[in-house]
Amino acid sequence: MQPNCDIILTYCWNRVGYTILRTLSEKGLKVWAADTSKRNICSMSKFCTGSFTYPDPFTEEEAFIRVLKEKVAELKPRVLMPTHDESVVIMRHREEFPKELIIPYESEEMLLNLANKAWATRMAEEAGCPIPKVYRSVDEVESYPVVFKTVIGNSAKGVYFPKSKEELLALMQETHGNVFSNDSEMLLQEWIGGTDYSVDCVRWDGFWKSSVYHALVTKTDGGGTTTQREIVAAPELEEYAKRLLDAVDFHGVCGLDFRYDPETGKAAFIEVNARFTGGLATPVAAGFNIPWAMYKLATEGRYDEPCDARVGTKTKWILGDVITLVGRLVKLKFNGKELRQVACFSGFDAFDDFRKDDKRAILGEMGYYLGKLVKSGKLNP
Repeated sequence: MQPNCDIILTYCWNRVGYTILRTLSEKGLKVWAADTSKRNICSMSKFCTGSFTYPDPFTEEEAFIRVLKEKVAELKPRVLMPTHDESVVIMRHREEFPKELIIPYESEEMLLNLANKAWATRMAEEAGCPIPKVYRSVDEVESYPVVFKTVIGNSAKGVYFPKSKEELLALMQETHGNVFSNDSEMLLQEWIGGTDYSVDCVRWDGFWKSSVYHALVTKTDGGGTTTQREIVAAPELEEYAKRLLDAVDFHGVCGLDFRYDPETGKAAFIEVNARFTGGLATPVAAGFNIPWAMYKLATEGRYDEPCDARVGTKTKWILGDVITLVGRLVKLKFNGKELRQVACFSGFDAFDDFRKDDKRAILGEMGYYLGKLVKSGKLNP
């Protein structure tokens, strides 16, 4: 009898889980989607074999693991694939799951180290990657604005861009940031101009493949989550990414963020996301099927299919652009060109959260965000 579950995905409320779900389903796999929410973009998708809910992995860790173990025992999947930072929690309890269950992620220690922006920046520098200047005191700052950010965080949360010494000192007092100690929770760096670039990589037992996209629109000022992206040729950034991941001997799927100015050629490493990235739909649409490559490598140890990403491929996160537009209008921070860019629906090869043959999925996404807005008063979960 053919199994009803080949793979369980976790953290499936967003477009990243949706991209993984549909790409693996289209390869003939039976994919179950799991999340804290009952209705979301994945559970309402036609590509979803089944779904279930679990407690919050970050506030109810033991209950989360208990439910996940019960579902693994019931559904007997071949692979359990975390899609976001819940991977740290799952890998902390790796020995509680069956040995034959494949979880294609690094150890908890490696994931935590790479998530630490200060540690990752030091490793990047040692590996020969260009990095922004790191300031140990306010007096070292040469010019403003600067970047003042938490060493742990994602999607531009906890990132500030003070434009003066007075503004920086006020932020330091507010956040209790002590940039003078090695174990500080805050990091103070020079501001690097240019555009956000992301290198999406798969490194696994001798296999290496990567692609690069740059941001056309970001949801927040100064970088962070991208809503429109384009695949570009940037071999120097791919080489920097490979140097760092080779240096730490990373295995799995990973995204590295850089700031890069094509006119000056200046690049700077920003951070590592040791997981699937928010822009996953872009390399997938371009021909680099990262979820399928990761599945094949983890289950069979090889991947021989063509996977060069087509330069010029563009994708758009529809709901993300709506949120961007609302945010800009509320803050009165937009111009005509930006407004036209966000409102544009033509010229894209794919959408992160919409397929004509799967229209219910985006309704699930909208419902999820609406629920978050009602509960928290924020459009950003």
